[in-house]
Amino acid sequence: MKIKIARRAGFCMGVRRAVNLVLKALNSGQTPLYTYGPLIHNPQTLELLSNLGVRPLKSVSEAVPEGYCVIRAHGVPPTEKSDLERKHKVIDGTCPRVLKVQALASQAVASGKDVVIIGDKDHAEVRGILGYCGNRGYVVSSFQDIETLPPLTNYLILSQTTQDEEVFEVLSQEILLRFPGGEVINTICNATEVRQEEVKRLCKECSAIVVIGGKFSANTNRLAQIAEAEGKKVFLVERAEELPVDELKKFSVVGITAGASTPNWLINEVVDYLKGAGNPLYLLFRSFILLNLHEVLSFFLLLLGLLLIQPASIPKIEFLLLFTLCFQFFRKNLTDFLQKETFSSYYPLKESFITQNQGKIFFLLGITLIGALLSAFLYHPRLISLIIIFTLLNLLLLKSSFLAFLDLLFYISLLSYLYPYWNELFLWVSLHVLPSLFFIQLYKELLYLQSDGFLPRNFIILSFLRKGETFWYKVLKLLLLFLFLPFFIILYKFKLYAFLFYFLLLPLYMAMIYLLKKRPLGQIIYLESLGLLPPLVFVLLSFLISKLIW
Repeated sequence: MKIKIARRAGFCMGVRRAVNLVLKALNSGQTPLYTYGPLIHNPQTLELLSNLGVRPLKSVSEAVPEGYCVIRAHGVPPTEKSDLERKHKVIDGTCPRVLKVQALASQAVASGKDVVIIGDKDHAEVRGILGYCGNRGYVVSSFQDIETLPPLTNYLILSQTTQDEEVFEVLSQEILLRFPGGEVINTICNATEVRQEEVKRLCKECSAIVVIGGKFSANTNRLAQIAEAEGKKVFLVERAEELPVDELKKFSVVGITAGASTPNWLINEVVDYLKGAGNPLYLLFRSFILLNLHEVLSFFLLLLGLLLIQPASIPKIEFLLLFTLCFQFFRKNLTDFLQKETFSSYYPLKESFITQNQGKIFFLLGITLIGALLSAFLYHPRLISLIIIFTLLNLLLLKSSFLAFLDLLFYISLLSYLYPYWNELFLWVSLHVLPSLFFIQLYKELLYLQSDGFLPRNFIILSFLRKGETFWYKVLKLLLLFLFLPFFIILYKFKLYAFLFYFLLLPLYMAMIYLLKKRPLGQIIYLESLGLLPPLVFVLLSFLISKLIW
């Protein structure tokens, strides 16, 4: 069974903005925090919000303590917004595209026009738009509704932003035919149109379609209807466990798409569930990533690449390298185990993996701790102090953003044990490794940010400067300068032109930034593994360069 994932699916801009406003409010300590109605039509996200203490209000008059209230992307009627503002500090999460429709409706009524909205009369967005129409708004969702319209002369036709393009075209033309003189403004969101076109494209390549999303989500159901209209077998699911894997295996190519209220972490779960069905190689690769072995090896390879440049023979260096492998595995997996509950809000795949394999992880933690102690003793007994210090630091900084800097501190600590073998060339190359570690950390955090979940406060990108995603992409690009500056200096000072080979790393780092900005859906396992590529290439290049210069 081959799996094809829609290029455009999951959270639309408006939903992502509303969710990010909730995340920002949570991280800023704005409590008690409410949403006016369910924030989005996705039961898993609503469950996460509930676990984080975010409570949905069913009505303005609900008796709750004064706090902060987020208006969801669908928007609300102006009277309800005013009532909310009298009771709470309002955070307006209305989608900018919905705000535009509300403004058009308000302007039309102010100029003496009636407003016809083509959409679902029970949808929150439509009710919100109607609030700006006074008694001059009408909703049409079918030909039967057109029969009930009063005689219209001066009027404007608008659309629910998630309406189907074909339905809007047919109904608006029928209204104009019956009541000439109306004006039509197509206010269907481009994201809706793109997702619907993407489903049609998938249908041409796939024999079955999996649609992920809430069963009460209008746009999710429309995606399923479009796929059914294309003659495809459709599976509409809210969670991975609902997938009939045995039935899906009958199809050669399965397409996956998701509604605008479906977070990327849920798409990741569904894709992972399908890929893992009867595929032991994928499950092995998945375990490799979820046990942080890619991060452990990245650190190890960066240190190894640095040591390869050192011409002097370092006694018992194999024990230092073994210590690095064992202790990094112990430290990273102990950290994950201690904060496994936080993964439920943005990376539930990892939480369930840790929970299901708790006994095996304990065993591996014990083995690697013993390995770290033995190898530390065999290299230099004082190295055992690093185990004590960094284990304590991990525990003390568990909920702090400084936790993310421990890799850099551990690397510097290891270098201090190599002090007798330092030379100028060694130190310049070591300055490449520090920004490499920081780049990989930022890459991982930005990747997790794209899960559309609720990240814990100990993330660098949430704790420092409180800047947006665009700022951190600029930081990644700036890090490229610091990554390669040591090599420029080596070329200038030592005229060692073999070091030009290190610039082959630049396309790799740039490709990582490019892929991250493309936001590929359902690929978190593969995208995490990319962090291993630059260290791996760094080692190979270090080996080549050492042969050329020594």
